[in-house]
Amino acid sequence: MLRSTQRTDGPPPTPNPSDQVARVVDAVHGLPGRPLPAVQAEALARALGGCLEATRVTIALWLPQPAGHDVDATAGHTVQEHRWAATDAEAVPVSGATPVRLCDGEQVLADLVVEPPAAAERLLRWPELYAVTRLLVSDVQAQLIAADAEKLIGQSDLLLADARLRAAGEMEHQRYQLERDLHDGAQHHMVALQMSLAMVEHQLDAGDAAEAGRHLDRLRELLASTEEVLHTTATGLLAPLADHGLVTALTARLGTLDTVTLDIDAQLADRRYPPEVETAVYLTCLEAVSNAHKHAPGAAVTLTLRVSCRGLSFRVADTGPGFDTGGRMPLRQLAARLAAVDGTLTVRSSPTAGTLVSGFVAS
Repeated sequence: MLRSTQRTDGPPPTPNPSDQVARVVDAVHGLPGRPLPAVQAEALARALGGCLEATRVTIALWLPQPAGHDVDATAGHTVQEHRWAATDAEAVPVSGATPVRLCDGEQVLADLVVEPPAAAERLLRWPELYAVTRLLVSDVQAQLIAADAEKLIGQSDLLLADARLRAAGEMEHQRYQLERDLHDGAQHHMVALQMSLAMVEHQLDAGDAAEAGRHLDRLRELLASTEEVLHTTATGLLAPLADHGLVTALTARLGTLDTVTLDIDAQLADRRYPPEVETAVYLTCLEAVSNAHKHAPGAAVTLTLRVSCRGLSFRVADTGPGFDTGGRMPLRQLAARLAAVDGTLTVRSSPTAGTLVSGFVAS
């Protein structure tokens, strides 16, 4: 007797929509470790392709314009694309595919391109999957925006640290500049004041009130001159030099000192040199005269300034007791200052023969 048999072949059962939605969520949230947002976006595109029986899925995320980047200022956003495509031969792009725009209120999250169009229609008719996709895309977008913000904060911290370092360096440079300006500009006036006070004391002890009165008048002039020097230092030691030139600046600083004689070449009256050369020669001469006053008080000092076809030369000679150089080069700081403008400095001195400081800067 023949027995009837039941056929078991036929189309597979239709997948449960809820299971498909769960598969999409698991594909993104079930990634191991702490996956990057880009990895999550690619996993979402792949899972959507499987659920919708698509051949190609492209997620074009909308992101705010990154600060400081050379992008179109009128665009208002940049686009970061993540794609998935089937591996079979039919996985070819469909021209003119209409994107599905995912939004959170008025904020655009992404444009979702699903190919072929029939697969995109499935997404639009599947509200649960559409809603889950929108939430997952929103999460990926938020992570990317947060990462960009952290990067920007890190860059801002670096810029702030660099700005603080530069400011500290500039403050230190200004402090050093002020110290050097006081040393080069005001010090020799202070020495001259000390010398004048000593002369007044000596003449009063000797009973020469008339001579002491004459030196008191000179002391008042020196005090006024010193006040001017300190004011000039506060507003810029080199301003007179920049405005009027080397000869005028040296004459204004040294011409009123009783112990200093200026012997300046007439050809230099209206001649100007590069600012760095005038600055180096000017400060070197002031320092040399100040050293003479300090180490040879009361000695006569002569500053000679000459110009030739070869360049500019100067000599600061005093009639003091001198010193033994011991074969070394004193005044290294002055030598370094002249060397910076391709100049040279020579110091000659011996006991009882005075000191000669000479320099030369080639034209």
